[in-house]
Amino acid sequence: MKSRPIIPITLWGSTSQRVAALTLFAILTLCVPAAIAGDGPWPSFTATALSGEKVDSNKLIGQPTLLILTPSRNAAKSTREWVKTLRSKIDHSKYRVRDVLAVNLPFFMSEEDVIGKAKEKVPQRYHDQTWILNSQIMEDALGVPSDSDEAVIVVLDKNGNLISQVHGKVTAARISEIIAALQSLASD
Repeated sequence: MKSRPIIPITLWGSTSQRVAALTLFAILTLCVPAAIAGDGPWPSFTATALSGEKVDSNKLIGQPTLLILTPSRNAAKSTREWVKTLRSKIDHSKYRVRDVLAVNLPFFMSEEDVIGKAKEKVPQRYHDQTWILNSQIMEDALGVPSDSDEAVIVVLDKNGNLISQVHGKVTAARISEIIAALQSLASD
């Protein structure tokens, strides 16, 4: 008969300590992914629409929302690709759609300067739906660096909870993830 290797108790501790450690590990394994997925409301913020109106993050409450975030000037092309693709794939009457331009204002530029430059690129009919936001808020909330070259697509439920987040180029898999997240909210 083969003998089992003996592991010193000092390495593993007592049986009750092992049970407690395994229980804690099981709880963390089951609960942490849900917390990371965004079981809390979107962080509170104030942004400025291109129309000049100050908007509060509470405007994202009450209806499922699709946010298209542009973290940098270099991400503008990615944002345009996402907008073009999503425009044909989703029913805009069921979901609030907002474009958010995240900016890290240099000391020599004002928010008005940024709004003026954005207005040159964004058609007037979308000025009230396009918001200027401090890039630090986006970076803290989503972990997306402010110099990212790719857009971020965020789906929020009617309570402002983060349901899905996609960062990167338009792909069939990413589109499917966004569509599935939106469809899961259609029954809310």
